Amino acid sequence: MNERKPDGITATTATRPGWMRRFARHRAGATAVEFAMIAPLLFGSLFAIIESGTLYLKATAMEAGVEEAKRVTMTGQVAGAGAAEAQIAKFRSAFCSQVDWIISCDAVKFDVRAFDTFGLAAMPNPVVDGVLKSGDMQFNTGKPCQIVVIRAYYEATAITARIRNDVAQLANRNVLISGSAAFKNEPFGAC
Repeated sequence: MNERKPDGITATTATRPGWMRRFARHRAGATAVEFAMIAPLLFGSLFAIIESGTLYLKATAMEAGVEEAKRVTMTGQVAGAGAAEAQIAKFRSAFCSQVDWIISCDAVKFDVRAFDTFGLAAMPNPVVDGVLKSGDMQFNTGKPCQIVVIRAYYEATAITARIRNDVAQLANRNVLISGSAAFKNEPFGAC
């Protein structure tokens, strides 16, 4: 069937139209076509790496913010600020001084609770059915020598979380970034 003709062309290639033979032999655009096929995977992976790095920076900032809020709470600066609104403002100011370069501080939710012993320091899960329930959160920095647990939550939008399962934690495919600390208040008053 593929018999040789005198000019060196087989019978099957001789039956193809001329433009198809030229297209099959032409390799000048092959690199561009191959790059166009690979580019979405390359740029998607690159964007996922950048986004993962940004989420890591936000998580690190959250931990630094909680550490600063812990310091002002433990030393009695928050309790000494006066009314509840002034205490929250002092606490939030200390926290935001560490995170406002990467996180919108208004979007951070706090759960601060005081306990008499570390054994009683049980905190409820704030995520119910894939939704962050901020209505159950409290703000109680405690008295001198009490155990205090601080938890801060930030719901970050992650575009690549819609296609990967390693970071999405909420039903809306957002990422819940949190920071926490447990400590005993200093004796800034009578214990």
